Order: sequence, then C-alpha cells, then structure tokens
Amino acid sequence: MSKLQIRMAEEGDLAAVRNLWGQLDRFHHELGMAFPETKEADKQWQSSFERILGRFSFLWVAELNSKIGAFLLARIKQSPAYLGGLQVGEISDLFVTEDFRGQQIAAGLVAEAMLKFDELKVHSVEVQIQAGNEAGSEFWKKQGFDLDLSQVRKVLKGEAQ
Repeated sequence: MSKLQIRMAEEGDLAAVRNLWGQLDRFHHELGMAFPETKEADKQWQSSFERILGRFSFLWVAELNSKIGAFLLARIKQSPAYLGGLQVGEISDLFVTEDFRGQQIAAGLVAEAMLKFDELKVHSVEVQIQAGNEAGSEFWKKQGFDLDLSQVRKVLKGEAQ
C-alpha cells in the first residue's frame, strides 16, 4: 500500500504539473474566464515562475503511486507603498484531479503553503477565485479566508489582439 505524499516539486515534476495546470485552465475557461485561450499557455505559465522558484515562488505536489495528481503554486509579492509596501503571499494556482479528491489533499497543500508564508513572515495571503467557482469559494472559506475584494471586468474587444 502506497502512501500519499505532499512535497515540494522537483524539476522532473514540471511536465506533470504543466499538464494539471492545463486542466485547471480549461476549467476556468468553461466557467467563463474573460481572457482568451492562448497557444502553449502551459509553457508560458511555467515560465512565469520557474526562474524564481524557491525564492519568490513555491510549488508543491501531491503524489500517490508515482503519479502526481495535485499541485499548489504560491508566490510572494509586495503591496504598493501606499498600502504599506508589505510582503504578501499569493496562492495563485491550486488543482486536484478527480481521482485525488476527497482525501483532504487541497487542504494539505494549503497547509504547506501557509507554513511557508508564516516562515517568510508575510502580512497576509490572498487567493483569486474564478467567478462561478462556488466549490472553490466554499473551500477557501473553510480554510479561514474571508472575502476582502471583489473584482469586475468589462471586455472591450471580444478577441485577442
């Protein structure tokens, strides 16, 4: 019997994580995300954090029987000077495949990220939730997050430029 393991991602995990992120991206688009789908978005996503991995971005995976079925990407950013110039944690991406759900894996990944944020002494941690993702909203409430900001968007051009 194999044991589920939540661990920091390694370079060899990135292809599997990119694949999972692609599933997350499709889910967000199905919910009506306003941004267009782009070619090789998964590779561009990886490039957005890979260079600063371990310093300002952190990636955890959940693995069972040598299969990665969940991940969490966290980042550190700084609030503007007019908001105190504070270090803020951001959980930018969290995804768990269907076959890994129901085992508290998402909560375990969040717990790891929160430990890291605590270690780094960030002021607060933020998460954006795609409109229509009611299960996501409920999950984050259960993790102790409170609504702080609502964002609205009006798309001016219906297609990518």
